[in-house]
Amino acid sequence: MSKNFTDVIMSKSLKEYCRNATNKEGDTFVGIKSEIKGDKHEISVNFPIGYEISNKEEKIRDEIIDLIGVLAAYNDKQSRVSQITPNQVLKTVRFPVQAYFRVMQYFLDYDYYMENEEVYVQGMSGPVSMKQTIKKISPIVQKSGFVYPNLMVRKNSDTDKHIITEINKFCVYESFMKLGWIYKQKLPQPANVKNPNLKMYQTILRQKLERTNDDSLKQLFQSMLAIIEFRNSVDDPEEFYFGTNNFEYIWEKLIDEVYGVPNKNYYFPKTNWKLRVGKRENAALEPDTIMITDDSISVLDAKYYKYGVSRKTSDLPRSTSINKQITYGEYIAENLKFIKDRQGGKQVLNAFLLPFNLEKNEFGADDNYFSIGEAVADWKRADKDYERVQGILVDVKRLMANSTKPNRQEIIKLTDAIKESLIRNKKM
Repeated sequence: MSKNFTDVIMSKSLKEYCRNATNKEGDTFVGIKSEIKGDKHEISVNFPIGYEISNKEEKIRDEIIDLIGVLAAYNDKQSRVSQITPNQVLKTVRFPVQAYFRVMQYFLDYDYYMENEEVYVQGMSGPVSMKQTIKKISPIVQKSGFVYPNLMVRKNSDTDKHIITEINKFCVYESFMKLGWIYKQKLPQPANVKNPNLKMYQTILRQKLERTNDDSLKQLFQSMLAIIEFRNSVDDPEEFYFGTNNFEYIWEKLIDEVYGVPNKNYYFPKTNWKLRVGKRENAALEPDTIMITDDSISVLDAKYYKYGVSRKTSDLPRSTSINKQITYGEYIAENLKFIKDRQGGKQVLNAFLLPFNLEKNEFGADDNYFSIGEAVADWKRADKDYERVQGILVDVKRLMANSTKPNRQEIIKLTDAIKESLIRNKKM
């Protein structure tokens, strides 16, 4: 990435780099791309469908950082990029985005890392510290006085101190070249080294990690090491991809994290073959999320479908998904296993959760949760609540903002939205 290119991207507004994925064929990537296409170097920040991108620079910066945080927390082997070239997948998997942010944040808070602490070891060569020697070494008493069998000498030279600062400068420059445009900060000066010895840098950082007890410095050195390793492992470090072509898996995890109970496998319907000889247990059906309140158990299916943006009925869940949801609900409502769980008549509810943009929607929605109707099956009379699967739109931006842990307030709000939807649809 050339300095001239960096100057160009710094001059643009953050809004110019941001867009929403359409979830159409070939446009499903969510995350950050830095690509070289011919003579052009392009950077884009791709948000999920339904995410409302702000207009103010400071808010956009926070939104980009939130997006990166969500991707870093929930992106795994199942949700990583699968529809681009193997080389791009390699760069995606290895790109240590959080390391770049940690290095930039340390620089913005403290400037370059400088080695101040002296390291002393026992030895006979090197600058001697009598203060450390008296403190650490037990003397031998002789007639002529005290004799120290060993001396404490300074291990880290001024050259060592210079090298660790040089490595930090290299990492700071690399970080701001790749992601500094998010902060709109002036590009720092590069390290004064024409051909950096990356392997030596890695060795020095590993040694620093072994000797350091300070957790914050450990994070900094680990981040610097991750940057050096990435820089040393790819042919073209100017290109990088951080994100996924399968945001539907992250959508499921977000729903489960904010609304779900941790032991949901307790609610998985299981089947088995009882054979003339032996027995075979089949894999269980696995609902996405089980949400529980004082008076209800809700089975939630997270669907990263476009209906909340397109309003096309072709973008709604099909029969297979609807029938599965009814099966999940029936299992919880009718199985003796859950009698204790349902003491007091806990209501069993069922819902699909689809993304939408609250700030720009054509439904007239004025809340983070909006009912679009319900799905039923012809083979059921739909006289039981769980046989009526409610369609609920969820504001993407709000969900991502609440994604750090189960949120009791949001659980109650979503449960109320499902109940209100059920009551409304029963009257229709």
